Amino acid sequence: MSCSLLVALGASPAGAAWHKASTAHFVIYADETPAKLSAFATKLEKFDKAVRQVRGMADPKVGDGNRLTVFVVPDVKAVQKLAVTMTGVTTNLAGFYSGRAEGSIAVVPKRASDYDPDDQSTFFHEYAHHLMYFDLSEPVPLWYSEGFAEFMSTATFGKDGSVMLGRAALGRAGSVDDKRTFPLEKMLAANYDRLSEPEWDSLYARSWLLTHYLTFEPTRKGQIQRYLKDIATGKNSLAAAQGAFGDFAILDRNLHGYIARSKMAALKVAGAALPVGPVAVEPLSPGAAEMMPHRMRLKVGVAKTDKPALAEAIRAVAARHPADPLAQVTLAEAEFDAAHYAAAEAAADRALAAAPGSVEAMIFKGRAILEQAAQDEKGKSFADARAWFSKANKIDSEDPEPLMLFHSAYVRDSGRPSANAVAALHYASDLAPQDIGLRMQSAYQYLRDGNLPEARKALVPVAFDPHGRGAAKSAQAAIARIDAGDAKGAQTAMER
Repeated sequence: MSCSLLVALGASPAGAAWHKASTAHFVIYADETPAKLSAFATKLEKFDKAVRQVRGMADPKVGDGNRLTVFVVPDVKAVQKLAVTMTGVTTNLAGFYSGRAEGSIAVVPKRASDYDPDDQSTFFHEYAHHLMYFDLSEPVPLWYSEGFAEFMSTATFGKDGSVMLGRAALGRAGSVDDKRTFPLEKMLAANYDRLSEPEWDSLYARSWLLTHYLTFEPTRKGQIQRYLKDIATGKNSLAAAQGAFGDFAILDRNLHGYIARSKMAALKVAGAALPVGPVAVEPLSPGAAEMMPHRMRLKVGVAKTDKPALAEAIRAVAARHPADPLAQVTLAEAEFDAAHYAAAEAAADRALAAAPGSVEAMIFKGRAILEQAAQDEKGKSFADARAWFSKANKIDSEDPEPLMLFHSAYVRDSGRPSANAVAALHYASDLAPQDIGLRMQSAYQYLRDGNLPEARKALVPVAFDPHGRGAAKSAQAAIARIDAGDAKGAQTAMER
């Protein structure tokens, strides 16, 4: 990362007023007034509840470490500056989400568009995926996964507290009726290797249109449920679509007529059905506020070659705030990422001295000890690392990260995880199904233990993750072998 980029991303505006909002499902950081931040947090909670209600989803308690952290930045350009540190790609990016056991994050702009300052469609699209994965027990083809997310992405909020879901996706209008670029048969065959950019645009648009049509058209009632049920019993996507939807030429004509209607239906969820719990808003300390731009970059992730420079910048801020827990735990993570494990442990100790109950500080102390134990550093042991992960788990039993690390510490120590460690791995994966790597670990452990039904269940969110790529293909191959009763073949598919 260049010095100019570090300055551009790291500088805080004069008079910055960073605040933190905490709700049942979100932790939000923004340089914003308490009133506006509280209103934004309420909107996110209402969206969460509306989607859950429409899908009939449960709403189990979420641990502090498993809430979604949302960073609010000034505008789309700020989003793209952060994204380039992770992906190198910024084109058309107006916000992004990353799901992981270490803590899922989203980055959104205060103002997503010059035309609509309240547009958060990118966030709602990605969060809809996040919710779907938590409730996914059967295969869902990519077109329907994206169609569902697009359906939810156009949410609007009424002054009466209601939420409207399923409004027309106007941003997809140019491709929504594009039969030549992406005919229905190709979309429903669910074979999307080597698609061009126009084909991807058409896939998203036509997936939204078909999802919307099947949701609201009375003559098609129950067809999507039949389609998904047939896929779950082993039919391929195209055969299931033919059985559920009938003649594709007729379906195409129906879709053409549907999109030409002057009005389109939407789902209104009444405000009375969407009670939002308390929104706690608090100002950040001076040290935390100064550290926040660096912490965002750290949580988003940077290239390996840029980690030492980022650690140096964070070290300078932390030195000015030696007793600030957020500044010190951020330094602990930066030092850990830069492979400075003793320095990471020391920073974690300072964070714990300032905030003895900090789960994040306990995690990084344990992680630093784990790496030092792996290097045979005197006085450092795998058992000590596990003890810190256990302490973190006792404080927040619904945080998947300490559970995952507890298992990892056993594997790195002896290669033979205890029964308790295996249980911790599976529970961590259940808490964070959006983490592909963790899900694959859990599934593989089930296969090794001969539990094919649980292995299959664990693989489903990976197999049909629209961004799963190679892992998705491995998971799909493993599921096919599981369905054939071939446990060893499933393991082999996952090892490739």
